Amino acid sequence: MNAFLIYLIVLRVIHIVAAVCWVGGAIVYTLFLEPAAKATAPSSGQFMQYFISRRRYPVYMGISSLLTVLAGGLLYWHSSGGLNLTWITSGPGLGYTIGSVVAIGVFFLGMLMIKPRAERMVGLGREIGGGGGPSPTQAVELEKLGRELSLLGRVDLALLAIALLTMATARYWFF
Repeated sequence: MNAFLIYLIVLRVIHIVAAVCWVGGAIVYTLFLEPAAKATAPSSGQFMQYFISRRRYPVYMGISSLLTVLAGGLLYWHSSGGLNLTWITSGPGLGYTIGSVVAIGVFFLGMLMIKPRAERMVGLGREIGGGGGPSPTQAVELEKLGRELSLLGRVDLALLAIALLTMATARYWFF
């Protein structure tokens, strides 16, 4: 087997495994963890604080999304023949292009909008600590951040589903 073929196989494995981790993490968090935490609040606060800060869920999502985008970009470069417009405008090329653009958008949504809010929420959790609960100002900010993160998480998951479905079916787009 030649070295370039091994390189492509390794990139594809990295891309697919990282994407499974990224999308799977988004599904589990958005559809299961977040609703369970909301339903059992305020007692779920300690669990969520541990999950986010000690188990480093945001780091996990950041690494898996970055690996997905980087490996996918290299695979796209190779598949497109160095961004050959003829391939890009073909059926499969359009499918991979749509999926890639959406995935890159989701990556930046996570890094620029979700991550700072999650970090602020963790910071507030540390400020509040174990005593007495949040001040009225902290409670308002926590509620606002929670609403924003919930909405951003649902948007993130919907866009990830679009990226996943377009890339999973792109090779069959013949028109």
